[in-house]
Amino acid sequence: MIVFPCHICRTSLSAEEGQAGQMLRCPVCKTTLRVPVPEAVMSGGSAAPPVKAAAAPMRPAVTPRFAGKRYGFNCGYCSSRLEATESMAAQEGQCPTCGNQITIPILDRYGRLIDPKTRQIIKQDPHPVHAYAAAGARAPKIKRGKDGAQNIVCPRCSASSPITSNNCKSCGMPFTMEGTTLEAAGANNGFCVAALVLGIISVPTFVIVIPAVLSIIFGAVGLKQIGSPEAATRGGKGMAIVGICFGGVSCLIAAGWAFFR
Repeated sequence: MIVFPCHICRTSLSAEEGQAGQMLRCPVCKTTLRVPVPEAVMSGGSAAPPVKAAAAPMRPAVTPRFAGKRYGFNCGYCSSRLEATESMAAQEGQCPTCGNQITIPILDRYGRLIDPKTRQIIKQDPHPVHAYAAAGARAPKIKRGKDGAQNIVCPRCSASSPITSNNCKSCGMPFTMEGTTLEAAGANNGFCVAALVLGIISVPTFVIVIPAVLSIIFGAVGLKQIGSPEAATRGGKGMAIVGICFGGVSCLIAAGWAFFR
């Protein structure tokens, strides 16, 4: 009996001595390989058996279901990180994440992943590290309030936002990939924008007073909407405050001008 490992999947195989030098097929990874000739036969000077092209099946010497080295690979459909052992190589399986049928790649002796069907080396993209896993103390914190509701604490301004928020409701810092889009990150409350514009206009036109009053009203409405949990947009708090300040200054100037006129 000749016992030797498969050079692809490293499964321990056995063959009859009469099969030495023949091309046979590994039952695990289906690789065609040559049965090694025992050293005793080679040193004795006797001729090796003729090589045959027939790919007769071999049997594993040991057939544990989950034996061998454990290694990781990515699902070709959803890119989920999966694990297998060498004894599972080249077998059909189902991805537990997306449910698609996959063929477990072969791990060769150099640590490379081989596609059992094409015999090509699988070049996988590096498994991404979550952005907040690498951010450390700068990552948003999730805290539970006294009422049991969870909130996201912004690491930039320390404001609390609902757990479903994509951005900080105060400074606009993104919490999710959706929050990094221009639409989510740049969306501002309309009342806050109007308050800023009217506040700026109210300073040179303080005599009219109406723009100043409107900037204060719009700024207050915008701040109230931003603070509500169901607010569609979270940006614009700074603009509302600046608009209210401009409006207040304009009102003071108008009052002083009317008093000393």
